[in-house]
Amino acid sequence: MAGAYYLLRRDLDEGVVDKIIVNVERLLQTRYMASSAIEGFNAGFRSYLYVRKGVNQGFLELFKAWHNLRERCSGRHQGISAYELLTGNGVSNWLSFLGFPPSKMPN
Repeated sequence: MAGAYYLLRRDLDEGVVDKIIVNVERLLQTRYMASSAIEGFNAGFRSYLYVRKGVNQGFLELFKAWHNLRERCSGRHQGISAYELLTGNGVSNWLSFLGFPPSKMPN
């Protein structure tokens, strides 16, 4: 958590960072079963490990971004992403959000 807080403070405005940290800490207080969150992440990740027979750090970072920026299809937070839950800002396209907009080449 300290590393994440450091990166937030390094890259964002202090007022925004304080709001994010308050939201994260509030949400961490309401999280009762951390193993459920980890198992959900691992369930999605397992199929990629089976196909790829191993991954590098770049793939892990991309998978982490996808996992946190995509809209949930079911459950209590259906229709919103983890990022939106923490920040209140929606993400229409997770790849565009990361700086990879759709190609302008014709189909």
